Amino acid sequence: MLQERKQLTGQIKAQSGSAADQISAVYGTPWHTTALVNGLFALVAVVIAAVVLLRQRRPVTAGAPWVTAVAWGAVALGVIGLLIAAAMGLDIFSALPKVPASPNTPAG
Repeated sequence: MLQERKQLTGQIKAQSGSAADQISAVYGTPWHTTALVNGLFALVAVVIAAVVLLRQRRPVTAGAPWVTAVAWGAVALGVIGLLIAAAMGLDIFSALPKVPASPNTPAG
């Protein structure tokens, strides 16, 4: 996606029209959609792992020790996934490209 950002910057310089709409359609929307899907998968992983861990705490339904270890691993990866998805959604890794100011456009 970072390579697409560079391509988009070149396209903005070559095309006319609303550059802000082009940036949002070509770069921003797919980036934020990817963040949303990643966040949903991470949330599902955390919820499933939490349910497994809660079931493991009951002595009647206690299973093999490896189940608890795998569930804790799922919690850790799910939390990391949620953090990455949030960072992508907030554009922390890379901000949207800015349209260069035209010398003919007045400031303001």
